[in-house]
Amino acid sequence: MGHGSSCLKGPGRGGHASNSQRLGQSSTFVCPPSPEMQEGPKQVGKGQCGTVWALKHLVLKTPNEGMLDQLWNDCCNHRKIEEAFQQAPWEFRSNVNLPRWNSWVQPSERVFWTEFGGLLPEDFQPTSGILSTRIHPLPPPLREVLVDLFAPHSVKANKANFLASPENHDCLVRLYLGRRADRSAPASFRLRNFDLMVNEMEYLQLDTGIWAGVMAQTLAVLHWRARIDANDVEFVLGRTPGLDIAPATPQSETRGWKHSGFNNIFSFEVHQRSMGVWLLDFDQCQTFPESAAGVKQLEKAFYFNHPYYPRPVSKHPNDMALWETFKAAYLQASACLTQTEMPGLFIEAVEDEGRRRAAGGSIFQ
Repeated sequence: MGHGSSCLKGPGRGGHASNSQRLGQSSTFVCPPSPEMQEGPKQVGKGQCGTVWALKHLVLKTPNEGMLDQLWNDCCNHRKIEEAFQQAPWEFRSNVNLPRWNSWVQPSERVFWTEFGGLLPEDFQPTSGILSTRIHPLPPPLREVLVDLFAPHSVKANKANFLASPENHDCLVRLYLGRRADRSAPASFRLRNFDLMVNEMEYLQLDTGIWAGVMAQTLAVLHWRARIDANDVEFVLGRTPGLDIAPATPQSETRGWKHSGFNNIFSFEVHQRSMGVWLLDFDQCQTFPESAAGVKQLEKAFYFNHPYYPRPVSKHPNDMALWETFKAAYLQASACLTQTEMPGLFIEAVEDEGRRRAAGGSIFQ
C-alpha cells in the first residue's frame, strides 16, 4: 500500500500518517469485502473534483483534470475530520460513519499499482489519489423498492433492464431533509446518488427526526472540533460497516420484514441498522475565523450545500418540527464542544437567511 502524506508537505511529497477508524467503532474495525464480486474496472462515482474507482473493499478517488490541489484538500480534511470525531464525545459520533482513510497514493508507488492496477481501465495511468474504504451500496431488494415506489412508468415498464445497469448497482441515497417536492423529469431518474426527499422518507415511514439529530451533531463536530465550515459535504445512506452481508435473494429478504410490523423492507432494514448514515466529500471545506465573517461563512456553507439539512422556514408543520429538532441538537452538541457564542449566532444567521429567502430574496445574493 502507499504511504500517507503529511498535509503540510503538499500532494506531491510523501510522509507517514497514523491509521484512522470508523467513528462509531473501535480501532480494530476492518471494512468487510464487498458482497458483490468485482470483475474488471468499476467506476462508482464522479464529481467535479474527482472520479471514484472501486478496488474491491476499497475505493481510489483520483483527480479530474486540473483538480489535484482540490483533491489534496479533500485528503487533508478527511484526516482532520477523522481525528476530530475520534476526540469527540461518543454520543456525537456513534450514529454516523466515515470511510476509513487509508493513504495518499502517488504515481511512483509500484506495490500499489501492481496489486490494484488490474482493477482499473487498461489505459489508466498511475496518478495521485485518496485510498479509503468503500461505502457499499444498497442491496438489490432495496434498490427494487426505490424503483417500485418512485420511478416513472417508463422505468417501471423496463425495470429488469434498468436494475441490471451497472451504474444503478452503485446506489447510495442522499438524505434530503431540506427538500419536500414531487418527482419530475422522468428521464433523469437513476439510482446512483439517489435523492430521497423528506416527503418520500415520510412515505416510507422513516424516522426523519433521528437523521436530523445525527446531521446536527455531525455539523457541530465539523464546526467546533475539526474547525471547518462543512461546505458541500454529503450525507448518504449506505450499508453499515462491519456487517458480513451475504448476497440476498428477494425471497430471503422478504421473509425477514413481512412479519416485522413494518410496511416495507426499506424501513425494516433501516430499523435493523443494516444501513447507516455516511459522511463524505470534503474537497470544498475550509477553515473559518471566529468572527462575524466566520459566522457568515458558516451560514453560506449551510445553504450552498445540497438540501441535506432541514430548512428553518417552511409552511409545512413537519418541516418546522424537523428544524427545531436539528436546531436543538446542534446547539446542545456545540455547547459541549465550544464556549464561544458562534453556534447561536450561526443558527440565528441561518434563520434570518431563511426568512429572507422565503420573502422572495435571490438565492445568489
